[in-house]
Amino acid sequence: MLQSLKRLTKHSAIYGIGHILTRSIGFLLLPIHTNALDPAQMGVASLLFSALGILNVVFGYGMDVAFLRHFIMAETERKRREIFSTAFMTLISTGLLFAGLLYLQPAPMSIAIFRTANYSTLVQLGAGILLADVLVLLPFLVLRGLEQSVRFGVLKFVNVVANLSMNLLFVVYLKQGVVGVFKANLIASCISLLTVLPVIFKWLRFHYSRPMAKELLKFGLPYIPSMLSVLIMDQISRFFLDRMIGKEATGIFSAAYKLGMFMALIVAAFRFAWHPFFLTTSKQKDAKQIFSRVLTYFVLVTGFLHLAVSFFIDKIIAFSLFGFTIIGPKYAPGLPIVPVVMLAYIGYGVYVNFIVGIYIEKKTHVLPLITGVGALVSLSANYFLIPVLGIEGAAWSTCLAYSAMAGTLYFYSQKLYPIHYEWLRILKLIGVFVPVYSLGMGLSMLWRILLLAAIPLLLYVIGFYRAEELNGVRNVFNRLKKR
Repeated sequence: MLQSLKRLTKHSAIYGIGHILTRSIGFLLLPIHTNALDPAQMGVASLLFSALGILNVVFGYGMDVAFLRHFIMAETERKRREIFSTAFMTLISTGLLFAGLLYLQPAPMSIAIFRTANYSTLVQLGAGILLADVLVLLPFLVLRGLEQSVRFGVLKFVNVVANLSMNLLFVVYLKQGVVGVFKANLIASCISLLTVLPVIFKWLRFHYSRPMAKELLKFGLPYIPSMLSVLIMDQISRFFLDRMIGKEATGIFSAAYKLGMFMALIVAAFRFAWHPFFLTTSKQKDAKQIFSRVLTYFVLVTGFLHLAVSFFIDKIIAFSLFGFTIIGPKYAPGLPIVPVVMLAYIGYGVYVNFIVGIYIEKKTHVLPLITGVGALVSLSANYFLIPVLGIEGAAWSTCLAYSAMAGTLYFYSQKLYPIHYEWLRILKLIGVFVPVYSLGMGLSMLWRILLLAAIPLLLYVIGFYRAEELNGVRNVFNRLKKR
């Protein structure tokens, strides 16, 4: 078990670095955007980014999920080439079609997103971004499937450097505002495509298998409603805020939401390694025990990180570099939503843990129903909570939606693939984390640090640790002493 958990941790860490580097562009760009753009402009940018996230699902239509599973399970390199070639040629054909339509007729999409055709240029830039992003999808999945996590991280780092550089050029130096943001993003996406060309050339053969295409689509298409539902939970709040309060509130919410997405990066790093891990581990005799222990450790790590970030968020945003603070002063009213957003993503991470049974038993057809529950909760909660709580209502809507989705998935998955999770240990974690959070938020910085340091001891006092875990810690200390 320990060896399997070490392998998961290793690849989660390396994929995490790569994915965090990519997603951290939101953090790196936050000082630039919140200091160079006013909240209303930030609102415009966030609406289009949310729309692009939803359209990414349309451009990929579940092919990524289907491809990864079939690529990993293929027994020969020849079969893997056939899978890659068929999937890639399918995606490039539909990608050119969808992007062409958006570029030639941008006005309808601009009206749908912004309620005006005045942002058609932004939509055209978005079409280019979507096309470039869908073309890099499979090469990065190949690197994941082959567990080439270091190469994956390096290529992601190149994308981050390109995106940051282009934003400094177009937004700060050339002062092109929101248009500059999307020009920078388009160029960075094209550079990312160039970096994965060697992967494409290695695996692409001009051989198209219709039976394989049908098999991939049969597996992947049922994921579209579920992926759209997840994106609705994650992104729809911006559109509710824009319609109910205005673009300025949308911009403030989006800036603070990015701070809370620190937890989303952690969850995404775990998810990247989790799928290949549980597919291969499921063949082991102790697989269910391993999956159960993973959830416990996931709650332990994310819960501790939630406390740490919540305690020090005010210090984090005060950090200044080259005259830029982490977040512009105009966006400070959004800070109270940061802990709520992080909690929402912990809920999503729990959902990711529970997906094992659905995946192994090939019951993907139920995912639209499960994620649809979350989407309905999100839509309802946004509608009722935003008028009462403002941007905090939007944050709580996301949290409630992910919780509902995780709960629904748990009850269904247990019928297919029962796993005895360590619920008593998880309750002990909650029993420590919640009081520490409630007490710490009203104390000074020194007391918060002391509370965080005391958590391992508190967990020991309430009997959280198992004997093998304590022995493992003792062995580590003994080795350190010998050195």
